[in-house]
Amino acid sequence: MIKLASLGELYEAKEDIRDIRTRYPDVYAILNHVVSFTRQLQIKYGYMGALLMEEDLEACYPEFIKGSILSVYQREVNRLKDHEDFQVVQEFLNKHREVGDAKLFLLILGAKPELLRGSTIMK
Repeated sequence: MIKLASLGELYEAKEDIRDIRTRYPDVYAILNHVVSFTRQLQIKYGYMGALLMEEDLEACYPEFIKGSILSVYQREVNRLKDHEDFQVVQEFLNKHREVGDAKLFLLILGAKPELLRGSTIMK
């Protein structure tokens, strides 16, 4: 699904990311690691979002990733989910659902809101 986000929504999400980084540095560090790992493995952000929010994985399952690699990836995601402050991440993702997983995770990696506004990034 394509998500179009306004510049205001992107700035609000970026501010919330800054708040999480400041108030919950441990969970933010793991979140940043998992987002970066997702990008490096070329797994769609929608799959990571579905794992974090415990949604249906069938539509976004990464078919071309070996099972052994995927199990390492899922172990890293579970490390984030097992963190005592993980609910902060879930609240953030729920609050900014309309922005879309891909744009939220790109903001976490440091993308500028201006570059993501109105772009059509696929899940």
